[in-house]
Amino acid sequence: MRQRRREFLQAALSATLVAGGFQAAAQSPQSSQQRGQAQPPVPPRMSDEDIPRIDPKAILKGNQKQIQDDVKRLYALATELKEQAEKTDATAMLSLPLVRKAEEIEKLARQIKDRIRAS
Repeated sequence: MRQRRREFLQAALSATLVAGGFQAAAQSPQSSQQRGQAQPPVPPRMSDEDIPRIDPKAILKGNQKQIQDDVKRLYALATELKEQAEKTDATAMLSLPLVRKAEEIEKLARQIKDRIRAS
């Protein structure tokens, strides 16, 4: 049983490779050049010296600054929400702006949490 399965898989793999070879030959760049179509220019390969280096410390520093700014904004939004909640009557329904501000605070808190996890 295992021998037959192995033979079948080998035959299927061989047929796939052969068919792939025929497709590659049919789509070769020479055939399009023979038809008179221009080939797009190939960009030169960049050497290791040409690749710009990214400083991880600079990225972390930028993330830290962004986190600090977001925390300040979160604190301001939470303070505004607290003030609005104190002005709202407890027996009345919550106002729509109050709910939207709470959603904005949740979204900002998730962004801060994700940014902290990424650093």
